Amino acid sequence: MNRPKFNVKSIIVLTAICLIVTALLAVTNHFTAPIVEKTRQQKIEASLKEVLPDMTKMEEITDLPEGTPSTVKAVYRINDDEYAIVLATSSAYSSKDMGITVGMSKDGEILGVKLTSYFESKDFGKDTYPQNYVGKNSANYTDVDTFSGVTYSSNALKRAIGDAFECLKLVGGGAAE
Repeated sequence: MNRPKFNVKSIIVLTAICLIVTALLAVTNHFTAPIVEKTRQQKIEASLKEVLPDMTKMEEITDLPEGTPSTVKAVYRINDDEYAIVLATSSAYSSKDMGITVGMSKDGEILGVKLTSYFESKDFGKDTYPQNYVGKNSANYTDVDTFSGVTYSSNALKRAIGDAFECLKLVGGGAAE
């Protein structure tokens, strides 16, 4: 009976290659992680400035209250009297989430809406349709009509806007209905 040769040298070489590649990846990550984080922060700040152009001061609320909707990814207090709420929601049609930033006054009026990511093949005016929510509050945002042909996406946006109002109430803003 012939047994296959057990080659220790091959195991040592493969292990050494894996260790070297792992070390190189760790070094690369060490140098690129701050750059990636800075770029991420710049994108967030750009979307916040789009929905609240008069932003001079920004403070992230890191301890979100219990009951905050799962679609809420981050909340920022802007200039002490406004809030920017970053959401991600599924349209139930696309495999990727829709990213939304909503700027709101402390008393619950929508000041700006920006779709930061949208992956549907049919565009519903991702730069224009969300503007239909500007000036709305928790009592009348549901009056915005869905967009024919992209009902899933426009309904997902409407639900996310509702989640933004719920979050605003939880963090201390929002007018009573």
